[in-house]
Amino acid sequence: MKKLIVALILGTLATAAHAQQANTPLTKVRMAYDGFSMTSAPLNYAVQQGIFKRFGLDLTPTFIGGGSMLTQAIVGGSLDVAQNGYTPAIAAAVQGADIVIIGGIANTLPYQLAVKTAITSAEQLKGKNIAISRYGSSTDAAADFALAHLGLTRKDVNVLQLGGASTRMAAAISGQVDGTFEQYPDTAEMTRHGFHVLVDLNNVVRDYPNTSFVTTRSFLKLHPDIVKKFLMAMATAVHELKQNPDIAIPATQKFLSVKEVANVRAAYESYSKAYPDRLDISVKGIEGVLKKLGKKEPKAAMFKPEQLVDTTTLDQLEREGFFTKLLGPRS
Repeated sequence: MKKLIVALILGTLATAAHAQQANTPLTKVRMAYDGFSMTSAPLNYAVQQGIFKRFGLDLTPTFIGGGSMLTQAIVGGSLDVAQNGYTPAIAAAVQGADIVIIGGIANTLPYQLAVKTAITSAEQLKGKNIAISRYGSSTDAAADFALAHLGLTRKDVNVLQLGGASTRMAAAISGQVDGTFEQYPDTAEMTRHGFHVLVDLNNVVRDYPNTSFVTTRSFLKLHPDIVKKFLMAMATAVHELKQNPDIAIPATQKFLSVKEVANVRAAYESYSKAYPDRLDISVKGIEGVLKKLGKKEPKAAMFKPEQLVDTTTLDQLEREGFFTKLLGPRS
């Protein structure tokens, strides 16, 4: 009888707590991202599964094309938090803008070198035409890493700048080029047209400054609780996305408007291994960005990576046991 009474009391308390939580007003957060890609899949998953609401946030991300425009929106105060490229955020910070990196969501270089199936070795790639978007782009960086991995240099192949993914893919399929640098799910689509992956940069470059979460130092100082809840929600989204492919794959397919579910499944399998569980920041990658910026902007040489990040919130979540509870102890 006592056990029944205790159970009834606990059930009543749980119901009351749930009702109180449901009636608690959500905190509005202005947030944006800069790309429809697999990098944004966890963000979309968080929205679709109501994860932000679980943490008391009213958050509907806005798409803003281009990292520099997104950076301006953060610095100008029209956004509270953003999912943005490391490079535009760092470039702005070097110029004195109030912007700081608080977490990472993509710390790999997510490109694959897709080539004709007849090309199976570095030697067979010599003299061939390889497509990138443009010089100085992420695909250009991917070319450098891939060629180095294969033991080749730019002199061994013809690297052609052809523009966007659709143009590169069309050129490859029509035979104008022998290979192209693409991301999943586009890479999976290429395999449907007689191509295969010769180099997957996700497996080669493990600490690359791709995409981060940013805010301003002033917002972090005034609203540490909001930043904390945001990062908790995103870490939860990454974890649940990895655990629930049956939910994540259809949601991502709809988000990216991809026709073939097999392409999205391949993208999911590639990216789900790369999302950082603890939203780790690519500090080593930031060092590389600063060196590259330093060639054109002397101010960059005055900065150390640690000056451009604030891990206060992530460190707090680690100390409080949030990540251990969510993921288990570090392996």
